[in-house]
Amino acid sequence: MNHRRWANITAAREAYESAFESASPSPIEAFIEVAARCNLHCQMCAINYDSRYQARSGRPPFFEPDLFARLRPLFPSLVRAYLFGLGEPTLNKHLVDYIQALSDAGVEVWFNTNATLIDERKADEIARAGATKITVSIDGATAGTYETIRRGAKFAAVMHGIRALVAAEKKYGRPKVNLSFVAMASNIGELPAMVDLCADLGATGVHVEPLFAQPGSAELMEHYWRENLGVSDAKCVSDLFDDAFRRAEFRGVSLATRFAGARDEFDYLRRAKNERADWTCSEPWSSIWVTSAGEVRTCCVNETSFGNLFERTIEEIWNGEAFHHFRAQHARRDDPTGCRNCIANGRIRQSPFFRAIMPVTYRPLFEALPIAGSTDVVKIDAPHAGSTVTDPLVVTGSMDRAIPPEDLELMIDSTPVANFNESGYFAGRQFVIEVPIDFVSEGAHVVWAHRRDQKEGWGHRQVFLWRADSERPRTTTQAVFAIPRRKAPWAPTLSIGGFEWQRVAWKTMRNVRGMNMVGVADLTSLPPGDYTGQIRFLGRIVSERPFKRLQTD
Repeated sequence: MNHRRWANITAAREAYESAFESASPSPIEAFIEVAARCNLHCQMCAINYDSRYQARSGRPPFFEPDLFARLRPLFPSLVRAYLFGLGEPTLNKHLVDYIQALSDAGVEVWFNTNATLIDERKADEIARAGATKITVSIDGATAGTYETIRRGAKFAAVMHGIRALVAAEKKYGRPKVNLSFVAMASNIGELPAMVDLCADLGATGVHVEPLFAQPGSAELMEHYWRENLGVSDAKCVSDLFDDAFRRAEFRGVSLATRFAGARDEFDYLRRAKNERADWTCSEPWSSIWVTSAGEVRTCCVNETSFGNLFERTIEEIWNGEAFHHFRAQHARRDDPTGCRNCIANGRIRQSPFFRAIMPVTYRPLFEALPIAGSTDVVKIDAPHAGSTVTDPLVVTGSMDRAIPPEDLELMIDSTPVANFNESGYFAGRQFVIEVPIDFVSEGAHVVWAHRRDQKEGWGHRQVFLWRADSERPRTTTQAVFAIPRRKAPWAPTLSIGGFEWQRVAWKTMRNVRGMNMVGVADLTSLPPGDYTGQIRFLGRIVSERPFKRLQTD
C-alpha cells in the first residue's frame, strides 16, 4: 500500500475516533452495484420482492461506464472496491473493464457471484484483469438442496464456474476463491459436506452467514421465521458446526462464521438483541455504496441516499451536509437514519483499519484492552500503543527471569507469531524480538504476550500494520541490527547512508545461537527513503542490511 492510501486510512481513523462529522478526503472502501438484475430467483433474496429491481421500475439494470467514470477521483486513495450488489455482477458486459481500471490504479477488487455464467474464458479474463478475491454463493452441497434454494440455477453450472475460477487462480495467482453458504434450517445438514466440497474444488474456504431478516418484505420475513437456524434443534446444529470445523482443519481449508463460539442461540435476531454492541459503527467514516442509479449510500442495507453522482461530485457527497448529519447521529449513539435493520441483525461493524476485529463478525477483538500491572510477567516498551508498525515487527521490553522464555509467546490478535526463546535476544530481564509477519494483514492489530497454553497475557497494545510498496525490509521508528559477538567483541558502529548513526544502543545479548552484539536504532529523525545500514568494527564492514524508512505521519 502506498503512502497516499495509508495517509487516507490514518485520517479516516482519526476522524472516526474523534467523532468528527467530516471524514477523511475520500472513503477507504467502495461497494459498486454493477448489476441490479440477476439470472436467478433465490429464496432469500430481496431482488425478488423489491419492486425497484423489476424490469419496468426505471432503475438502470447495470452500472454504466459514464457513472463509473465519476468514481475515478477516488481510485488513488481507495483501498478496496466490491463490485456487487443484489444483482449478478457477471451480467454486466463492462465488469472486466471495471476490474482492470481499478486494479491498474492499485485498488483491490472483490466481488460475489453465483458463478453460473462463468466459464474458462470468462474466468481467465477476470483473473488477467486483476480481481483479488471472488466469493461464490452456494447454499447446498448437493444438486437437490442447491437448486431448491438457488431457484433457476443448475448445480453443474456452478461447479463448472468454480472449477474455472480455481484453474485461473492456479494459472495467474489470482483471484482467491471462497464459497459463501447462507445457513438455514433446510440446508444446515449439508454444512460438513460443503467443507469437503470446498476442499475437493480447490477453493480456500467456506464463509457461513446467518439468514438475514428483512422486515421490509412480508415474504422474506415469513421465510426467515420458517428457515432461520433457531427453529432447528440447537444440539444438532452445534454438532454439525463441530463436524464442519474438524473437517476444515483436516482438509486444510478455512471455515469462518458468525456462529463460532457460544452456540446456545441460532436465531440471529434474538442473538443480536442479547449481544447489543457498545461501539459506534465505523462505516459512515470508511465506506460508500453506489447504486446503478448513481445514489451514494453508506452500506448495502441502508436505503438512505446522501446524493446522486449525476448531480454532485463524489467529493461533495462524501463530506456533504447529509453525511455530516448521519455521522453525528452515530457519534451521539442516536438511532441513525435507516440503520435499524442493520442493528437488529447484529451488523454494527468495525473497520479492520480502525480497530483489531474478530474475523467475519467485524466485532472488536477486545472491547477494552487489559490494563498493564506491576506484576505482569512481560512488559512491552515498544511498539507504543497506537503506533504504526511494519514487517518485520520489532518488540522490546522486559520479562520475569523466573519464567523460561521457551514458555512465552508473542501474539498478534489471537495468533502466536513467535516463541520468545527462538526469536528473542536477552540481556538479564531485557529482550528484543524481531520477527517477520508476512501473513498478517494490513490494518489494526493487538500485540501482546502470554504464557503458552494460558489465555491471559500481558502488554496488550493496539498498533497499525502498514506494508509500504517496497522490496526492502521496512521500518518506522526502530530497527534492530545484530551480529555474532565473535565478529565484534565490543560495541561496533552503525553507519546509515554513509554517516555514522549515533542514536543506537548496543548491548551484549544472547539468543539460541550464542552471544551477539545487538543494536536497537532510533530512526525517528531519519528522513523517509531507502537506506543501507552498515555495521562496522575496527573500520571494517562486518554486516550490512538494506531497509526502507517509512513516513507515518
